Amino acid sequence: MRLLSLTTAGLRAAAPVSARRVAPFAWPYRNTHHLPIGGLANVEDVRKSLPENVAKHLNGYAALVNLPVQWGDQDSYGHLNNVQHMRYFESGRMAYFDQILKPNLTQKAYEDFITPRTVGPIVKSVSMHYRAQTKYPDIVTVGVRIDPESVKKDRFTQKARIVSHANGTVIAECECVIVTFSYEQQRKADIPEEIMAAWRKGEGIE
Repeated sequence: MRLLSLTTAGLRAAAPVSARRVAPFAWPYRNTHHLPIGGLANVEDVRKSLPENVAKHLNGYAALVNLPVQWGDQDSYGHLNNVQHMRYFESGRMAYFDQILKPNLTQKAYEDFITPRTVGPIVKSVSMHYRAQTKYPDIVTVGVRIDPESVKKDRFTQKARIVSHANGTVIAECECVIVTFSYEQQRKADIPEEIMAAWRKGEGIE
């Protein structure tokens, strides 16, 4: 499978002149820089690619995904629409399952958990705290982890942080309570033991 990547210089060159000259955002890359983009990228490749001013905000986050800010993600005020933060976190949540759980499960066990076949995750609640604004052109990195103290027999809490590459700051933080749910019986269910084992191994807490 070909690794998805983005030439950030090319993205900048494609931006309208007005977008390229907006202060205080400074494009952080040299012309030769390539950045792994999207949930299919390997987490270690993403981690190694991060600029220092981004990486320092993401220590302890097991899953990482880089996402480009699109022109259409902005609102009429000229900055990232607050709905997009939720979408970025959704991508980060799925990247967590792909990067942390999937490598430690059989293909069948992973597909059974991630699709509504038997017992799988369902969102109970989400809270978002907005810290700073950003705008196009930019790339954000979403870091996601599971708080070990939040893990109960039928639920866990994912914590996420979204960091702007253009200004090296945290632009939002999110918490999401996820319940394991029997899609066959339409009620809560315990987290399958193989999922718990994959989570412990993936997070390195065995």
